[in-house]
Order: sequence, then C-alpha cells, then structure tokens
Amino acid sequence: MIMSELIEPGKRSRSASPSSFKKRARVDHPDADSSCIQLYNLPDEISYRALAEKYPELKPYLVAESSQRSTLDFKNPDAVRVLNQALLSTYFDLHIHLPSNSLCPTIANRLNYLKWLSANILPDYIPGHLTGLDIGTGASCIYPLLGARYLPQCDFVGTDINEDSVTIASCNVDQNELQSRIKVFLNTDRLTTLPLTTPGFPLPETDADGASFAFCMCNPPFYENIDERQRLRQMKRGTPSLNTTAKDDELYTDGGEESFLSRLVDESAIHNRRIKWFTTMVGKKSTLSILKTKLRGVGVKQVREGVLIQGRTTRWVLAWSFYAQVLSAVEFGISVLLWKGRGLESGDAKLKLLG
Repeated sequence: MIMSELIEPGKRSRSASPSSFKKRARVDHPDADSSCIQLYNLPDEISYRALAEKYPELKPYLVAESSQRSTLDFKNPDAVRVLNQALLSTYFDLHIHLPSNSLCPTIANRLNYLKWLSANILPDYIPGHLTGLDIGTGASCIYPLLGARYLPQCDFVGTDINEDSVTIASCNVDQNELQSRIKVFLNTDRLTTLPLTTPGFPLPETDADGASFAFCMCNPPFYENIDERQRLRQMKRGTPSLNTTAKDDELYTDGGEESFLSRLVDESAIHNRRIKWFTTMVGKKSTLSILKTKLRGVGVKQVREGVLIQGRTTRWVLAWSFYAQVLSAVEFGISVLLWKGRGLESGDAKLKLLG
C-alpha cells in the first residue's frame, strides 16, 4: 500500500503555499492527464514471439514451450539485454546500447517508479515545465530516457560516479536526440549523492520558490557486498529468473543501502529548498523504517511511501519534502494506492480514498 501523509497530520500549515504547488484533494490515476502516456507505455500482455517479429535480434533467445507459445531464456544475460532493447525500441521508440558489464534494467520495474511519481508527486504542481534529478543514472540512463517519453512535461539531469557509465549514457541520450531534455553529469565525489554545488553541474533555473528540481529519484546500490546479495537471494523462494550482470558500484556500496540513503537524507536537509521532493527506491523494508525515523529528525514537512511489486520483486518508494502541503491529510483523507505488476505488465493502479 502507498500512504500519503503529513508528519503532523492534525495541523494546518500557516505558511504561504508554494507558488508552484496546487491544491490536491485526490491522487489521480497515472494515466489520467497525460496524452503521452497513451503513446508510450507497455501493454498488459506481451508475446515474445510477436515481439521477435518486430525485433528480429530477439529470435535466437526464444525457447519454444509449445507450437503456439514461446518464452525466453532468462538465465542468459544476453537474452535479458536484447529483450530490454526490444521493449524500449518497440514501445518507447528508444534505441540504447547496454554494455554486457553494466546493470541491465528491468523496464517494467523502472516504468512503475515513474508511474508512482506521476500519480503521487507531479499532481502537486501547476501544469508546466519541470526538471527531475536521477541519482546514479547508469550506462543505460534508463530513468531519464523513459521519463522523457512517459513524462512529457519533465526534463532530467542524470548523475553517476562511473566515468564509463557517464560516457555511454551520454551516447544513449545523443542517439535518441534528447540532448535538449537530458543532461548527464560525472560526480567525482563518491561520498556526495547530491553534487548540486559541484563546479560544472548543470543546475536548472530556479522556480518562483527558489527550487531547481521538482523531484529527485534514486535506485541505490542495495547491497553492502556480494555476501549480502547472495544471502538475500537465497532467502527468496525458487530459483532467480534473471541472470544479472553489473558493475560493482551499481550493486554494492559501503554500509549497504541504509548507509547510502542515510547520506541522501542528510544531504537533503542541506539542499532542502533546491529540490521540492526527494524520492528513492528502497530494497529492504527494515531500511524503510530506519529512514522514516531519521526523516523525523531533519524537519521534513511531508512523507509519502509506496510499494512496487513486479513479478517476485518488491521495492518500496520513499518520498519526502521540506515544503509544506496546502491542505492536511486529515481534511482530505489518506490516499491508498496499490500498485501491482505481473511479469512484463506495466503495472495496475487502484486508488481508494479513506476518511
């Protein structure tokens, strides 16, 4: 479930409402107000055989289950890579290079994060031009590229600490002629998650409230080391269906995701007016609880959270803002949004207002 709440839900904010925020009495379905979503989205069902007809490079990786049905060899990392390229090409008109040694993103999972932002964060803004910051964009530059298609009102800045990843990400942006909407920046300080004051950082113009970014997003390294990764994978039922290859800095970080995201919370307090909504994916529910406790100590005004389920993978989304909301959660009830994704489906959203 996804819960949208104020830290102090019983109190009405006395401060003037931020000029770019609008009153929101409900959270709209992510498909409600964007014509672009109708153009670029994943279908509810995908036939690998039909997809391979449109993208022939996929054919060598098909495995026949019957005369009428084929599946894919998901244990082959090349098959997963080509599948993602086929999905991006067929449904999003995106053509990208995915190196064999870089993290191969699951398209439906990434799209669900963008859908969550569309449903729970973007409705706070008066319609207009927005910019998002992607922390750890990777060689694929997947969130900015998908976001450029799915969220037509948003431009992006993507950062990464790996020079090779930044080079390839920039090439992927150029290949899709999205240079005017996506900038990629090399963060040379591994201990800084938000390099907003680093010389050369492409900081967008500020809005009327002094903010440069409407939101930031992050898909952090989830593990401290390979031992933690293997232990957590063994705790899951069944055999993992995907064979994942990635650079070490895409999977591992000192102290694991808790340490990485704790730094993000600390830095968000420093840049509390430059980014209106800080958001991140969280891989462990225990980390989610720790972060929510930490947020209460840095003076945030709003916290929202959600869960994204894609196949057997569950991820949480945590969002916080130092800007006050116009109306309290008590007055308009608490919004509960259930997101589910099955297989390659794009995710279903069901909304219910309580209170």
